[in-house]
Amino acid sequence: MGTRKQEEPSVPVIQRHSVANQVYSDLRNRILSGQIPQGERLVESTIARSLGISRAPVREAVNRLMEAGLLENRTHFGPSVVQMGNEKIRELYAVRNSIESLAIQAVAQRHSKDNIAELRFLIMVMSDRAEANDLPGVVEAELAFHEALWRMADNPYIQKIAGLLFDHMRLALTIDNAAYGNLVDVAREHEPLVDAIETGNPDKASEALTRHIMSSLETISGS
Repeated sequence: MGTRKQEEPSVPVIQRHSVANQVYSDLRNRILSGQIPQGERLVESTIARSLGISRAPVREAVNRLMEAGLLENRTHFGPSVVQMGNEKIRELYAVRNSIESLAIQAVAQRHSKDNIAELRFLIMVMSDRAEANDLPGVVEAELAFHEALWRMADNPYIQKIAGLLFDHMRLALTIDNAAYGNLVDVAREHEPLVDAIETGNPDKASEALTRHIMSSLETISGS
């Protein structure tokens, strides 16, 4: 009777693509947190050397960041973190205004007490962080407020399109909120949005949203 050949234990193999995913996540987080500042050049060889890996997964990660719009290829400079200047922020906020106007109209039509309570709670969180002069915390709380609006609209297309803007909104809000003399004003500017939702009038809610976004643009332009 023959002996069965013992099977070799399978060894998990880390694919290059999983390394590229890790590099992508790491670079994305560092860009969004400001550890890699806007406008800074990313040199693939330097990143690869610092991580102790080959350049191939770094190149793949950089290409994905370019596709996501977090990096831009500047002539004679190479890939660098996108700079959210006034013009880019205006363009972004014009799209935001269109998408979020639809969202806030839908939320106002429902004017659910639970939705209103959640939005007021998020303003309170924003205010607490503002009083602690915590700029990154204010940005996170403001993003949470706007994400809640998208979700409450109960329209998957609004969530999908708004989700594509999310990373750029984070970069823009960091610049936007830093332009305020008093961070508490960031929280206060969200109160009229909830007041308008509470009236149940979609047009009033949409007008309040447009005033909110225009006010942010004026703050940036005046900084």
